[in-house]
Amino acid sequence: MRAVGLGDPAVTSQLAVRLDFDDPASPTVATEIVGPAITSNGDGPVSGPYYGPMIEWNPHNRFFDGDRKGYVRCSATRGRLVADLRYVERVGTHGAPIETFASFAVEDGRPGAVRI
Repeated sequence: MRAVGLGDPAVTSQLAVRLDFDDPASPTVATEIVGPAITSNGDGPVSGPYYGPMIEWNPHNRFFDGDRKGYVRCSATRGRLVADLRYVERVGTHGAPIETFASFAVEDGRPGAVRI
């Protein structure tokens, strides 16, 4: 299983890592999961929506959200990684609602992630 986890670009995304980056038809060899910034700019507006118009130009992108703050919760077993994309409504309020917006699984021996 090959998965890459990154964070704090103020967006959430799940991308296919290709054997040849310049060839979108080349085999997927790993998964990249990017987590959002949870506290950047406090409860002010998020800074990620400006990435939205560029997404159609990235053939590797499988999921994108630039409008929320949150984190990625991962659970792993010997043969599977599950990444839950979690969002918070407000970061400055104790007990503010948290929701799982999307979940992806990466199975050992199967390159790429599957939304579950």
